Amino acid sequence: MLALAPKAPFIGYGGQFEGYENQWKTANTTNWPYLEVNPDVTDGAGATLPLPQRAQPPMASSGLLQAKAGASEDIKASTGQYNASLGMTSNERSGKAILARQREGDVGTYHFGDNLARGVRYLTRQLVDLIPKIYDTQRIARIIGEDGETSMVKIDPMQQEPVKKIVDQEGIVIDKIYNPGVGKYDVVATTGPGYATKRQEALEAMGQLLQGNPQLWQVAGDLFVKNMDWPGAQEMAKRFAKTIDPKLMSDADENPELQAAQQQMQAMGQEMEQMHTMLQNVGKSIEMQEQRRKDYEAEIKAYQAETQRITATQAGMNEQQIQDIAMGVVAAAMESNGQIGGIPEMPEQQMDVGMDGMPEMPQPMLPMEQLQ
Repeated sequence: MLALAPKAPFIGYGGQFEGYENQWKTANTTNWPYLEVNPDVTDGAGATLPLPQRAQPPMASSGLLQAKAGASEDIKASTGQYNASLGMTSNERSGKAILARQREGDVGTYHFGDNLARGVRYLTRQLVDLIPKIYDTQRIARIIGEDGETSMVKIDPMQQEPVKKIVDQEGIVIDKIYNPGVGKYDVVATTGPGYATKRQEALEAMGQLLQGNPQLWQVAGDLFVKNMDWPGAQEMAKRFAKTIDPKLMSDADENPELQAAQQQMQAMGQEMEQMHTMLQNVGKSIEMQEQRRKDYEAEIKAYQAETQRITATQAGMNEQQIQDIAMGVVAAAMESNGQIGGIPEMPEQQMDVGMDGMPEMPQPMLPMEQLQ
C-alpha cells in the first residue's frame, strides 16, 4: 500500500515553470537555494496568481500499522526473542523476572547454539587427530583459558606416559609434561552463557555468601575481587591472595585423607626423634655414673693398699713417723676427693687414734646407688 501511494508533487498554473523547468524537475533531489516562477496575470483582473504549492502527502493507513505490529509479534514468536531478550522495556520489573524472560529467549533459540556446538565439536575432533602428528618434537605451547588468561604447556612426544608430573621434595606437583600421542581423547562442546555472564552471576552469588559469612574473606576473598570489572581488580586480587594461608593456595593434587596421614606421620617422626634424643641423654648419664663408680673403686683400692703398706711398716717406725705418714695420706685423699665432689674435708683435730696407736683412716663415701 505504501508503494502504491502517490507522491506529493508541486501544483501550479501553466506557464509559471517556463524557463525554469530544470530546477523544478530536480527540486526533490537537488538542494537549490531558491526556485523561480513566471508571474501570470491572465485572470482578467490584473491580479498576480498564487505561487505553486506541494500537495498534501498521503496519510498512513491504520490497518497497515496494525499489520506491521502483528508481523513484529510473529517474528518474536518465531525466533523466541521477546522485548526482554532484546533489551527493550516490557512488563518485567525485577532483575530476576528479566533474567527469567531472557532465559526463555535462549531456550527458544537453542537450535542455533546447538548447531554451532556441533560444528565446533566436529572441527575440534579433527584437531585432536592432527595434533599428535604436528607436535612431533619437544616444545612449549601457549594456551588461552576460558577466562582469557594465558599459560604455557610443556609437550614431550617421546615420553611413555600421557602426563608426567614433576614433584618437589615435599611431594607437591610443581609442573606437568604432556604427550598428546599417548591415549585416546574426545571433545565435549557445551552451550550456555558466556564467560562474562557467568562471572557476573558468580560475583552476585559470592557477594551474598560473603555478606552472610564474613569469615570466608580469609578463604576466597581474592576470587571475589578477581570477578569484578573495575580497573585494578586483578592487581588487588593478587595482593589479597598473598594474605591467605599458603595451604589453601596450593595446587597440589593430593587427597585430603592422604595429606592428613602424611601430617600424622610427620608428627610421629618428630616424637620418635625426641625419644631418641632422650635415650641418648640417659645413656650418657649412665656412662658418666659408671665412670664415677669405677673412679671411686680405684680410690678405695688405693686407700686399702696404702693402709696395708703402713701396717706392714709400722713395726720399724716410731709413733711420730707413723702419724706424719698418716696425715700426708689423709691430706692427699681429701684433696683428691674435694676436686671430684667426693669426701668432704675434715679438720685436723677431729682425727681419732685407734687401739693400736694408729690414726683411724677416714673412709670414702660411696654414692647411694652403689651402696644399694
